[in-house]
Amino acid sequence: MNQKVLIISYYWPPSGGAGVQRWLKLSKYLAKMGLEVHVISVDPNDASYMQVDESLVADIHPDVNVHLTPSFEPINYYAKMVGKKNVPVAGFSNVDNQSGKQKLMNAIRSNFFIPDPRRGWNKYAYEKAVEVIDANQIQQVITTSPPHSSQLIGLNLKKKFGSQIRWISDFRDPWTDIYYYPLLGHTKLSHAIDKRYEKQVVENCDHMIAAGQRFKESMISKSNRVSEEKCTVITNGFDPADFEGKNKPETFDSGFTVSYIGTMSDHYQPEVFIDAYAKLIQNHPESDIKLRMVGIVSPKITAEIQTKIGDRAEFVPPVSHDEAINYMVNTNVLLLITQGEEGTIPGKTFEYLAAQRRILCIGTGDAGKAISTCDSGAAFERNNESGIYQFLEQALADYNQQKAFEVNKNALNTFSREFQAKQVAEVLKK
Repeated sequence: MNQKVLIISYYWPPSGGAGVQRWLKLSKYLAKMGLEVHVISVDPNDASYMQVDESLVADIHPDVNVHLTPSFEPINYYAKMVGKKNVPVAGFSNVDNQSGKQKLMNAIRSNFFIPDPRRGWNKYAYEKAVEVIDANQIQQVITTSPPHSSQLIGLNLKKKFGSQIRWISDFRDPWTDIYYYPLLGHTKLSHAIDKRYEKQVVENCDHMIAAGQRFKESMISKSNRVSEEKCTVITNGFDPADFEGKNKPETFDSGFTVSYIGTMSDHYQPEVFIDAYAKLIQNHPESDIKLRMVGIVSPKITAEIQTKIGDRAEFVPPVSHDEAINYMVNTNVLLLITQGEEGTIPGKTFEYLAAQRRILCIGTGDAGKAISTCDSGAAFERNNESGIYQFLEQALADYNQQKAFEVNKNALNTFSREFQAKQVAEVLKK
């Protein structure tokens, strides 16, 4: 009998953004390996996605069994009142968190909807999961978060089925340690409840998967009942199929470009890069130097870039995943900024690596280690403006000399989704 696995993930196509990529890709390669894969997700008509990317629907493997459920999403009603653009996205990069109105909305979110507003999906997802487990005799269940309320579905399934199922909690991001947690406005009571949920999940799941080594250390520290062996590190990654035909040689005739792809909130603290880049432009007035920001950038950072870099900066609104990859490969340097827990590696890190362009990383830790392993660039502390400037100046010199950039492809391949699906399969065998 084929091995069977049920994956419970709120984010699923046509949801866009980074959160959907991990299990969309892993499920594809697990299915190719012969596993019987079931996925439970929310009906797009009821979901409150931060982004939509219809192109990702085509990437669902035909052998993956997808079960969609209704959901009750309070945040949808809020979006109708204030406009979707005013609903906070990842990292709260699109709203003014200092305004009294936003602080009030954050407090309502955090104190009435614990651990998050998408908990309204849990009832429907749990009922569907019971049905799918019983009908297909599934013994392995993976819950992935955020939203961390999804982990409570696994907690309830474990209470019902006990040893009949093996429950694996996958954490793509920290829970109560996420870098923007202080913005959420928890009371002492709501914070205590949130911490209790987190601890219950960590203690009662059969195994955990964390997206980084330091992240793993943080999760197992939540309870003295949790051993190091209970958690496996499987980072995010890239799908080689997304880059087929796109890894063309670096071009030297369209200007020297540094690109950032994704969201950027005030907490990213990119000021040291902005100052170094402005200095590069000032010291090389004869060079065609550009900065391209693709995605959602906070108003404060946008204003600072416009003030210090001016018309050398280009702002592009959010694009599809395929277009994002096109921007990654059509640049000279990719800007990466880590935030919060240094063990949390931004999901785009690995697609940056796969683009095979220089990576300038602000913030050290696991992201910097991955970049170093692949010989793909360098990571700097936030106060190292001189090091960042020297990196940019060397990259510009290589560009002017038309010097090609090469990465360690053997190391790069260990971050492919296909390789990581094999790691997941090993976890399922334990």
